[in-house]
Amino acid sequence: ALYLTFSKGSLLLAVPAALLFLALVRGGRRAWLGVGSGLILLGTALIPISRTARFRNTFSLQPGSTAFFRVKVWQSAWRILREHPLTGLGPDNFLYRYRTRYILPEAWAEPNLSHPHNVVLNFGVRLGVGGIAVLVWLGGRFWWSAWRGYVRHTDPQMRSLLLGLMGGMVAFWVHGMVDNAFFLTDLAYTFFLSLGIAEILNDRSAFAKPL
Repeated sequence: ALYLTFSKGSLLLAVPAALLFLALVRGGRRAWLGVGSGLILLGTALIPISRTARFRNTFSLQPGSTAFFRVKVWQSAWRILREHPLTGLGPDNFLYRYRTRYILPEAWAEPNLSHPHNVVLNFGVRLGVGGIAVLVWLGGRFWWSAWRGYVRHTDPQMRSLLLGLMGGMVAFWVHGMVDNAFFLTDLAYTFFLSLGIAEILNDRSAFAKPL
């Protein structure tokens, strides 16, 4: 299903980063062999679509390319954050202010962007620097709970679950650097579900209770 989305951020960045994280945490030859095999399979699967227009110019900064428009919208979002550091533009106002005031002249071909394609900038343009602080706190809370629970648990199933959640969160952050990662119902739901499970499994009382 992920393959059929043609999401470059997921296929080229998020999935490899998550697999490498899993290998680093688990360690051992078997883990690295598994990750290596997964990356080889992913690379092989990408061959048929690597010559499509969507993928061919992935890393090109030539005008009109995806990377070109990403850089331009980041520049515009940074300007918004500098001009509205305390409150941002408010929830879901980026599209209307971006295309009427903040879009750069050279990015005229893509005026209808509803978010700045970066999770940190997205929190900033919606909620100001306070929003970025909340994002950092939520992320830090997840990692504290998930890693602490992973280290303390002795149940292999619980450790595997926490490891999977951490791998998913790595994918969240990496993919969030180039695309929307939070401000959609399903994305926010997944984020808080992961955070909630990590909190529960880190709770001392949860260790003795079956899920």
